[in-house]
Amino acid sequence: MKSIITVVLFLVFVSGNAQIQKQDPVKIESKTLISGDTLTLKIDFSVLDDWMVYDSLAADRGPIPLSFNNDAILNLELIKINKPETKHKYDDIFEVDLWYFTNKVSYELCFKILDANIPVSGTILLEYMSCNLISGVCLPPKLVEVPVTM
Repeated sequence: MKSIITVVLFLVFVSGNAQIQKQDPVKIESKTLISGDTLTLKIDFSVLDDWMVYDSLAADRGPIPLSFNNDAILNLELIKINKPETKHKYDDIFEVDLWYFTNKVSYELCFKILDANIPVSGTILLEYMSCNLISGVCLPPKLVEVPVTM
């Protein structure tokens, strides 16, 4: 009887964990704005309730924080990144201070257009990791290509 209960509980746990991993708790949308010789890529994140995305860490260990790779963009030079306000906590599992965001936030990546006569093209590759605040389940890091055009 005890082994049957153990098997049933295990199957319920595995099934629940699989359901969590099937959903995508983060939606990403982007918009390009141009003003003079500056291109701003606005990236909007919508995070489901009870989920978070890691923004940054205070050490080299821990979960995968949000990162932007703009190596594949032609004719732009990154000037700055405007970050939203984030939340802070000490994580006992990773033993590190970390910052994260929930709900809806926007990042703005500001670029200088190097030559107005050459079209801008390419993609920003962003990587992030999301975790459930209730269950503690973390999804594997996700890579998303965000197109950048004029």
